This record gives sequence, structure tokens and C-alpha cells, in this order.
Amino acid sequence: LPAVRVVLKRSGKKVDEGVGANVLDSPLFALAHLVELLAIQPDFDQLHAGEIVSTGTLTDAHPVKPGETWSTAFEGLPLAGLTVKFR
Repeated sequence: LPAVRVVLKRSGKKVDEGVGANVLDSPLFALAHLVELLAIQPDFDQLHAGEIVSTGTLTDAHPVKPGETWSTAFEGLPLAGLTVKFR
């Protein structure tokens, strides 16, 4: 996962790109860190099977505006990209 690459485009033009290593060196490390924190904090439930966890983003966050279409393309994993149009 550290080498997975994503390209982020706004209206067809590249805005940013990043790799999995941008998330605490690997999204798996970020997940492990969350599990460790939850284990030592009794006020919070542990993770349960089927829960969805976002480990962070491979790119910087960018502002969006109505009318823009944003898309992603991945390299290194067989993941389909995502396209979102903001109204």
C-alpha cells in the first residue's frame, strides 16, 4: 500500500498526486495506530467487523466549487477511479 499512487484531477487537469506512504508511511500503519489508541481508551468502542475506516488521504485537500468535476485514477491496485461533479 505505501507505493499505491493516486492522481487527482479537476475538470480534466491534474491538480495533485500522492502515494500511500503519505499516510503515516502506509494506510495500514494508520489503521494499526487507531486500533492501538482505541485499546488504551476505555471510553471508546473497539473496531468491529464490517466498520468502514478512513485512514487519511494520499493527497492534500483542495477547495471545490459548484460546477467542477473531480476525478481520481489509481496505480498499483486494481481500483476503479472515482468521478464527482459538484453542483
